[in-house]
Amino acid sequence: MGLTAAFTGAVGPILGVAVVGYLLGRRTGLDVGPLNTAGLYVLVPALAFHSILTTTLGGGEVLKLAIGVVAYAAVMIAIAWVVGRAVGTSGALLGALMLAAAFPNSGFVGIPLSEFAFGDVGRTTAVLYLTIQNLLVYTVGVYIASNGAGRGVCEAVVEIFRLPLIYAVLAAVALRALGAVPATDAAVMETIGAVGEAAIPVMLLILGIQLAKTDVTAVTRSAAPSVLKLVAAPAVAVGIALALSFGDATVAKVFVLESATPTAVIPLALTIEYADDLAVDGITAPEYLSTAIFVTTVASVAMLTLLVAGLQAGVVI
Repeated sequence: MGLTAAFTGAVGPILGVAVVGYLLGRRTGLDVGPLNTAGLYVLVPALAFHSILTTTLGGGEVLKLAIGVVAYAAVMIAIAWVVGRAVGTSGALLGALMLAAAFPNSGFVGIPLSEFAFGDVGRTTAVLYLTIQNLLVYTVGVYIASNGAGRGVCEAVVEIFRLPLIYAVLAAVALRALGAVPATDAAVMETIGAVGEAAIPVMLLILGIQLAKTDVTAVTRSAAPSVLKLVAAPAVAVGIALALSFGDATVAKVFVLESATPTAVIPLALTIEYADDLAVDGITAPEYLSTAIFVTTVASVAMLTLLVAGLQAGVVI
């Protein structure tokens, strides 16, 4: 009963919308660019702004969440580096392996999954997780993807401030600090909330369309990141959550769930930018990473169903 409820209540809805996006991408060849731009510049910032203004989470929990996200990325990068060197992975592919392991799909998959599984607290926690992770992606992620190609971290910091998500978060935090949060039933809040709600299905459609365009010819070459994401990541996240002793058990559960989601899509854009033409043994970093995204997304359906059931039952944490 627990597994059935976890699938139908959390994983199933996500899978259903993503499949629609996949079929749409396969049959129409729809360009994901405009949808992605709308999500990145309008829908996700609105979701973040509304979620932070209405959250009941305290500052202590947010700080622990930030520490947890940073710690998780650091541990997974270290594990990926050790595993990669042990199996003979080097150069751009080693960087791709570290990116695949360290950065989960906390946005396209994590936000809707956390909301379906844990309601409003789940969604708010997932939005905060994504925001903190983006700061890491555009600094540490760029450094890893550049693989010593002479690119600096400074341009990554500029990239952070080019996107509206950080401004939406800062504005929401400022309004809360000033005690100037509008009433939840005010027209402006209802409008922003409605725009933010649209982010959930749009992100899932984007995920499906992206998967439809993924070349999976390198499946056998990208087994390492798949194993790390499906096996090591949940265990590392549980260990960190227990060490941080979150005051709100739901926040701890969402932290684990977000960390266990499949490989994120944003690092793929970084490898295309910095290591697109660097082939190692006949495979480029983007090919390696795009296959890891596809494999971990498909394979994570069963793992996430089990994890959601365990988290909701209080068995995992």
